[in-house]
Amino acid sequence: MRAIYYAYLRLPMLVRLGIILFLVLFSSAFLSHTLEKDTFPTFFEGFYWAIITAGTVGYGDYAPKSTEVRLLAIFLVFMGGSFLAFLTIHFASTVVKRENRLFEGKNMFKDRDHYIIVGWNERSRHTIQAIKDKVKTNHIVLIDESLESNPLYLEGVHFIHGKSSEDYTWMRAHIQKAHTVLITADANLKEAEADRNTILSVLTARGLNAAVAIHAEILTAEQGTNAKRAGANHIIQTSNLASHEMVLSLERELI
Repeated sequence: MRAIYYAYLRLPMLVRLGIILFLVLFSSAFLSHTLEKDTFPTFFEGFYWAIITAGTVGYGDYAPKSTEVRLLAIFLVFMGGSFLAFLTIHFASTVVKRENRLFEGKNMFKDRDHYIIVGWNERSRHTIQAIKDKVKTNHIVLIDESLESNPLYLEGVHFIHGKSSEDYTWMRAHIQKAHTVLITADANLKEAEADRNTILSVLTARGLNAAVAIHAEILTAEQGTNAKRAGANHIIQTSNLASHEMVLSLERELI
């Protein structure tokens, strides 16, 4: 008996409440059928009356005549109203909690063939918008440690709050089934430190998925080789790109 009781306690709360509700309705049906056989000639009719009374305060097609069953009806009305109110509040609370977890980046991404962007900055914003425009997909995951909430929640981007150097963060981003990974340099760090952080993120991602295409932004030229050794397929040296644009701009002024 104790084993059954402990097994019952391990069940989800809604399941436990459902069991209690069923037992109350079953007992009410048995009592109404036993006490008023003329009004409830079969057990099924008693069970039907108990459910309707608890759920809707009754239709009036079955009206108990004895004091005992009328008291039982009062109990069912109060019990049913309380249970339905609790159920409504519970579901509303569950929905709100789920939305909050999504907004705060605590939920795991469960789809596949998605794009993972690491680091939130203007480059990430433009890249995400370009992916949405060209690839026509909403399967985009943003990983960032500094953000407290999802900056692109209304646009359907899934946010993961965590360090890109930790396995657990990549697991929540479902790296095993990802299509492409882009790791941007952390603008809050010095160039050399940002590159080391990027390389560590590349190593972590590659260790969890040997086949995914990884694009890494590297700020210093000497770290490009190390990023490739870590497993990056493509190196983006934004400092070289910026220098090239500056030179072109100056050439236009000098011509």
